[in-house]
Amino acid sequence: MQAILVLAMCTLGSGVRLLKRDLSGYQLAKCNDGTPAAYYHDQDVRPAGDKVMIYLPDGGDCGSVGDCTRRCNADPTLCSGPKESVLEQEGGIWSSNNTENPFADHFKIFIHYCSSDSFAGTNNGSLSTGNLIFHGKHILTAVLKDLVSIFGIERAASVVLAGSGSGARAVGYNCDYVSAALRGVNPTVDVRCLADGPDFVPWWVKTDDEQCGDKDIHKLEAEKKFWGRLDDASCITENKDRLGSASLAHRCGVMSRYWQDIESPLLIVASQLDSVYYESSPCIPGAEDAGHRRYTAAWRRGVVALAESIQARGHNLTSCFIPSCASHTLLAGSLAEVYLTGVKVGEEALVLREVISRWLRDENNQAVDALGKENSQCPSPSPLKAACGNLLGCGTRAGVLRRKSVYYAQSFDRRLSPPTSLFPNTYTRKCSLDPWYGSCRRQTISPAISVGHPVSHGSDHSVAHALGHGEVHTRTAHDEAGRRKRLWQKLYTLQYLKKLFQKYKHAYAREYQGVDDYPRVRANVHPAVVRAKSIPTIIRPKRPRVVVAPRRVITVERPPIVRVADSLPSVPAPDYDYAAADYDYALVDQDYAQDYDYAAYDYAEYYDYADAGCNTGCALAKIIRAAQQKKKKKDKTTEVAKTGIL
Repeated sequence: MQAILVLAMCTLGSGVRLLKRDLSGYQLAKCNDGTPAAYYHDQDVRPAGDKVMIYLPDGGDCGSVGDCTRRCNADPTLCSGPKESVLEQEGGIWSSNNTENPFADHFKIFIHYCSSDSFAGTNNGSLSTGNLIFHGKHILTAVLKDLVSIFGIERAASVVLAGSGSGARAVGYNCDYVSAALRGVNPTVDVRCLADGPDFVPWWVKTDDEQCGDKDIHKLEAEKKFWGRLDDASCITENKDRLGSASLAHRCGVMSRYWQDIESPLLIVASQLDSVYYESSPCIPGAEDAGHRRYTAAWRRGVVALAESIQARGHNLTSCFIPSCASHTLLAGSLAEVYLTGVKVGEEALVLREVISRWLRDENNQAVDALGKENSQCPSPSPLKAACGNLLGCGTRAGVLRRKSVYYAQSFDRRLSPPTSLFPNTYTRKCSLDPWYGSCRRQTISPAISVGHPVSHGSDHSVAHALGHGEVHTRTAHDEAGRRKRLWQKLYTLQYLKKLFQKYKHAYAREYQGVDDYPRVRANVHPAVVRAKSIPTIIRPKRPRVVVAPRRVITVERPPIVRVADSLPSVPAPDYDYAAADYDYALVDQDYAQDYDYAAYDYAEYYDYADAGCNTGCALAKIIRAAQQKKKKKDKTTEVAKTGIL
């Protein structure tokens, strides 16, 4: 414990200084209040073409106008663009120590969180949103475009999308989206997603329908509409035709339900009891409720079952790290160093750094603490408080603080048990993770085991239980005793069934055999059983004979096609019978020739002819002039008739 305290006081190595880059050039990259979004990038840009880590921070969210207004008024930085031009991060995944931090050699990106929608919203500001903008999805898209155009991350061999808390929810919503976007410019890039403290919650652990009324489902549906949330595309495509809007919002909105739809390699890091999600659930009773302890135990049991379901389904792309702790996030905050290197989890006693390193090398890892005992290496919220959690409680004996090591199965509510649909039909659950499940025998650990003594619930290993007087009881003796107990139980069951048969055999004979007494069978003698009723013979109707008419072939004769010669017949030139004196009024009426200026009316612009091209005597032009002259003469005659003046 002292080593953990010393580790918590010291950082793993020097941190990083990140420089701000504004996204004002992207019209849709806006915070809640309309200010431009921004992100911070590593000063050393050399790793940008090799390894990149994009981090989405925790910051919570809001799902109504009232909640978002209070959120933005309480802390305006959560809803507005950043003011600082430099961001310093130290320890944990930001450390530059290669031996302690798996991401020490990565080009690091920190996206400022100011959209309150887990980087999944697309709604513009309106009256329904309180004039707040929810463009988290657009902000993430703008960051990817800017990183490609400025730093050339499309050349990188590996890109990790990581997030904590609400940022972990964002990782789930955007994992395959980021992978598809980057592989669109570089098909060989390896995109992975790390979710630290996501909504990996047992959704079935809630109060009955009368108290809950599906509040959790309707909450996610309202949140989806309020943000314009875009969920994982694969999940939506698979379930949209069979689920309603509310059920679909919950099915594709909670990571513990849609993790199988994520196609990219995924690492889930979560505690057995995430205090933030547990206390914010609308269907969990308060701490003052008498059944609060049962719900706490059921929640832990459900998280362990979810982690085991990942192993059961053999999803090689998904790994998990589930310590028996009560923290919200493990990679964010001042205790990140402790969780990264100081907390050993699972049968292999792996620390988070080892799990991440193996995962980056494409090795599947499942580090899960067994149910029934909290990990003693988990850092306590208070240095003066013993490391005993809400699951088992604490007790004292002879002045020495000890952990309660026996957890009675009666504390588990059958209604809150994990559903069998989590596991494949042929899968048998491991008693090493949940000793109180189904046919697994209840593990009884000696109450003399003190804090710090590791106890495994695994059934595949022979584990010694250290007692107060130094005695050692191997698991072999316990297994043999349990086997004898199960055999005796089977014998008692068979004897009870025999008594029931003797009791009701006469009634059985009267009802099913039609006799007053059950027939006695003697050796080598077959009794004749007379049945009062005969079994009617069922005559099935014959199937009608289906006669298939032979197929008639109809021959269609096409008429012969007579082709016309390609050449067209010659058309003789028109023979015009006219005299020039009949139409050239200029020769007849000299006065008109003087008054009319033929040059002013060039009909060559309106008709398809020209003086130079008249090979037929320009007949058309003369006809037009004759018609115009006739009209003019008629108008003059009419005028003389009216005025009497020639």
